[in-house]
Amino acid sequence: MPSTPPEEVDVPFQPNRGWVKRFAVACRGIKIAVRGEASFFVHLFVTAMAVLAGVIFGISRREWCLIILCISIVLCAELLNTSLERLARAISREENPDIRDALDIASGAVLVVSIAAAIVGLLVFGIRAAHMLT
Repeated sequence: MPSTPPEEVDVPFQPNRGWVKRFAVACRGIKIAVRGEASFFVHLFVTAMAVLAGVIFGISRREWCLIILCISIVLCAELLNTSLERLARAISREENPDIRDALDIASGAVLVVSIAAAIVGLLVFGIRAAHMLT
C-alpha cells in the first residue's frame, strides 16, 4: 500500500469547532452581509415591513409560516449570492466570463425567490389591505 507524501495529507480547512463557535461564525457572516451589502439591507427592510404587516393584519399561523419561509429563503439566497460575490473577488479581479455568468446566475436566483416571496405577500396581505380600503 503506497504511503501518501506529507504535503498531500488531507488537512481540514478549519479545526473542529464547538456549537457556540459555529453559531458565532455564522452570526459574523450575517453581520458582514448586513453591513457590507446594500441589497441585503433592503431585504431586511422588506422583512421588517412584512412582519409589521403580519402583526397589523393579524395573519393566521399558517400564513405566518408562509411569510417566515419566504423571508428565510430570500435572505438565504442573498447570503449565498453575497458569499459568491466575495469569493469571486478573492479569486480574480480581472474580467472573467465564467465568473460573471456564475454571479449573474446567483443574482437571478435571488430575483426568482424575491418575486415568489412578493407574490406570496400579495396573496396574504393583498386581500386584507383591499378590505381595509373599502
